[in-house]
Amino acid sequence: MKVFNLRRTVGMALLGAIAFVLMFVEFPIIPIAPFLKIDFSDIPVLLGLVIYGPWEAVGITFLKCLIHALVYGMSLPELIGVSSSFIASCALIFPFYFALKKKNGSQRSKFILGIILGTLSLTIIESLLDWLVVLPLYMDVLGMKLTISLPSLVMMGVVPFNLIKGILIGVVFWIIAGRMRGWLSKQV
Repeated sequence: MKVFNLRRTVGMALLGAIAFVLMFVEFPIIPIAPFLKIDFSDIPVLLGLVIYGPWEAVGITFLKCLIHALVYGMSLPELIGVSSSFIASCALIFPFYFALKKKNGSQRSKFILGIILGTLSLTIIESLLDWLVVLPLYMDVLGMKLTISLPSLVMMGVVPFNLIKGILIGVVFWIIAGRMRGWLSKQV
């Protein structure tokens, strides 16, 4: 039992470290909101979800965010961003988990359902969070000024960003998981 727990802990730590490194590969996609950037750090988190389960995937997410906060500092703007990243990852984890654990349907249909539910969850949660908490906090803390109204920024920037992000992360994860199917089945 101790070997299993050690192996699990090391695997989760490695996935968290890989997720942290992938946070460096980021790029903006919505010109109206260039501060919103896509990264692929949720791919190792979703792999952890398949291998270990939803709460372990939350732990991997926490680890990547903790390392990021420790490396970049614990300033208030950094903590706002890393907290939003944590919530965004969790918004993907649970819908994916419930879709993949669904009893009926092929693996393909479960992945498609996971991508759809994860994307919708991510978009709704992050849009509300950005509208009600994150963007107002950034405006107060950083003195950030908007050139359009906050609801317009959310509808024209945050919503399309999260729709694209959810679909992109989901499809890339589906491709990677498909290529790793043999290895993943041995891990589960």
